[in-house]
Amino acid sequence: MHAFVDQVHARLADPAAAVLVGAADIGEVERIARRVEALRLALVARADLQQVHRRTGHSSTSAWVASATHATGADAARDVVLATSLAGEGLAATRAAFDAGDVSSRSAGIIASTMDKLPETLTDVERAKVETSLVQKAKVLNPGRFYRAAKFALADAERSAQEVAEHVEAQLIDQETRAYRLATVTMQDLGDGTTRLQALLPTFTARMLGKVLQSMTAPRRDHLRKAAEAALADGQTAAGDLGDGSVAADLHASTRPAQKSGNTAGAAFGLAAPAESAETAGQATAGAAGLAAAGAGAQRGVGRNAVWLISTGRTAADAL
Repeated sequence: MHAFVDQVHARLADPAAAVLVGAADIGEVERIARRVEALRLALVARADLQQVHRRTGHSSTSAWVASATHATGADAARDVVLATSLAGEGLAATRAAFDAGDVSSRSAGIIASTMDKLPETLTDVERAKVETSLVQKAKVLNPGRFYRAAKFALADAERSAQEVAEHVEAQLIDQETRAYRLATVTMQDLGDGTTRLQALLPTFTARMLGKVLQSMTAPRRDHLRKAAEAALADGQTAAGDLGDGSVAADLHASTRPAQKSGNTAGAAFGLAAPAESAETAGQATAGAAGLAAAGAGAQRGVGRNAVWLISTGRTAADAL
């Protein structure tokens, strides 16, 4: 294999060879890369079975993989999870497609995760139908589209629309709960009048915050900044005064009545806990309607105002 790769590199580096590259060449190299990746994960699975890390003084298989490949701990842990899943029972079709280079490692991971989340009430025949359908879709869809399509995998088991909708709803709630659990926001005062903001937020909340930030920094707001700077020079008001007519001022004013009823500005941005926002927004229950909403890409668990915000392109102040 190394000799073959060296030979191809030599031909590409030779001007006299006049190598003409086509889509088939890239596709074939990608298939070979996938097969090599499948082989690597098969070796990881066997190493985990043999507990190789114990002989080398590592705490786990993932630590051993990270040391051997100079990968991060998180990447190594994901490799071990996928490798052991593919080596287990119930993913024969996925393993065969991956070994043949027909699906990528990312798509194989999506299949493994999807199969693991299927209801335990499914029969072996139904699970086989679902896996076969997932493998076929993984061959023709990119990982992003395939990830979204995989949420409706239960439909391939010929279950009712209500069962499929409830299954999709459960996945979205689980995904949102995980996102809120991992959410972090850090602010570092740089001491020069600026602050660095770094955040890991649920995607829907980040979109809402992005719209507000874009509105506050748009060129049409520049006259407000100049007015604030002039006021600072006169020692009258501070920049960002909540009475300057900016988006921030509008948002502040619009949240005051909401605070009287027990809501907070954080809830207005979708930052409330999923369970709380679902209760206050009066969300629809799972069902065929929920399936249609999920199929359209609607995010759940953040309130009707938030859905309206994204669908209409309004600012957060309009949504409140």
